Amino acid sequence: MTIKLISTDLYEVSEKFPIHTFSMDNKVAENRYLMDNCNGKATITELRTCHYCMSDATIRCYKDCTLFSETDNSNVFWLCAILCGNNKHLQHYKQKDEIWLTGQVNLLAYRDFRMNDFYENNKSLRVVHVMLSAEYMERLVNCYPYLFETVINHLLSKGSFRLFARNMMFCPEVKSILNNMFNYKMAGNAAALYLDAKIQEILSLLMCQSTQRDCSAYTCYSKRDNDKLFHAKAIIEQEYRNPPSLHQLAIIAGTNTCKLKIGFKALFGATVFEYLFNYRMELACRHLLDTEKSIQEIAEVIGYEYHSHFSTAFKRKFGLSPMEYRKVRLRKL
Repeated sequence: MTIKLISTDLYEVSEKFPIHTFSMDNKVAENRYLMDNCNGKATITELRTCHYCMSDATIRCYKDCTLFSETDNSNVFWLCAILCGNNKHLQHYKQKDEIWLTGQVNLLAYRDFRMNDFYENNKSLRVVHVMLSAEYMERLVNCYPYLFETVINHLLSKGSFRLFARNMMFCPEVKSILNNMFNYKMAGNAAALYLDAKIQEILSLLMCQSTQRDCSAYTCYSKRDNDKLFHAKAIIEQEYRNPPSLHQLAIIAGTNTCKLKIGFKALFGATVFEYLFNYRMELACRHLLDTEKSIQEIAEVIGYEYHSHFSTAFKRKFGLSPMEYRKVRLRKL
């Protein structure tokens, strides 16, 4: 696969990334690529087996640049997700620009893969790509024909495929998987199995979203209503230490309690309180692994008055106490 970073002003190649596609066996091979020069800063982690290749890329350019990507592999499927930043790109088979926003995901396929991603000066982007081989998708079709047969048939007849006509906002469960699946080393010799399970878990959630998007839970809400639900989600993430009540949250977001409860669950796959709980636990994991804060300090940081309540909630979520989780995870890193 060819990936070139081209400066928009001079139209010259600033950097080349020798991204691979698939390996020769099912063992997980890892590569890391770093760029830190006058053109920008980038960190790319690549994991690959004979059936899939995934990358987690964080890029910040110091000038307007274009990232040109091309592969010789035909009939490959791409799971694309934007975790941070907004991105404009041109897919050559469509011949038109498309804007990807933070939190959007889609499953794509096209025979002639060529794409230009446009990066604006001094803006950061984090994107996860998972490339799936035709053999991998055929295996899923054989196991779950009622889910994936139409995907393959559409690609063969049309030469391209999009699971969602417009990119979908991913639910908290997908976000959690995308953030954590690159910690594959904790699975030891079962790393390939672990990553395979994560890929299928994401696909199952997306296929579920694709089948539910036409039901009343989704269609009864206008774009304006959805904007209010995203506003409510942002408030939860900002005020997680001292969150408003459900009634207060509805008022602040500009909706009513009934719409908030039903719409939030339909759009994000969790109730308001489930989302708040999961968000707190995600932050707790980061503090446990990335800082030396005590359990009491972490409890206070994420909004628990008593560390015993935090420890009980954490163990209910992960099956380990916070201290046990810290010891086990850090030992495996």
